[in-house]
Amino acid sequence: MSELISHKGIWMQPEGAIIELCHVTRDLDRALLYWTRDLGAGPFFVFDVPVLPGQLYYGQPTEVSMRVGFGFSGGTLIELLEQTNAGASPFRDFLDQHGEGLHHIMPRCDFDAGFARLSAAGHQVAFAGRMPAGERFCLFDTRSSNGAYVELMELSEAMLGSLSLMAKAQASWDRVTDPVRPMARLAEYAS
Repeated sequence: MSELISHKGIWMQPEGAIIELCHVTRDLDRALLYWTRDLGAGPFFVFDVPVLPGQLYYGQPTEVSMRVGFGFSGGTLIELLEQTNAGASPFRDFLDQHGEGLHHIMPRCDFDAGFARLSAAGHQVAFAGRMPAGERFCLFDTRSSNGAYVELMELSEAMLGSLSLMAKAQASWDRVTDPVRPMARLAEYAS
């Protein structure tokens, strides 16, 4: 079993661990209710993600906005994602082909090493871009191997710090009070 480890007080899973499961949905509020009430995951921190510059869909420019919620179930980060526009994306593809469900997993690995490994295995980048602070991310189309995609993300100290605060929120959560919170409330766990 993977254990949470800490580096400078920052949450992280060990190298090679699957640290995130992402579920795509057409109705984020309904998904949040299911994951918190029926599965006990959370609390979830929700925010809107605008179109980020430089987004690519199978190498072609696209514009994708979304509403997402992040929360923990044990040591695993759960991402719930609802695309909020009609931009071409692997999220739309998956919903159109399979309906709602597990869309991608994310291993904890060096971005460049993971990129080289998945490329060498013959997988194609379905979606890519940069976060507002410059961290690279991409989704490899690995559906032929596992029925889903694999996300790679450069995990900056700031990003790991936010995940640490979410893990702290889960550790103190009574599994009832405020299961869904705006991302601004994450600052409450900084002390």
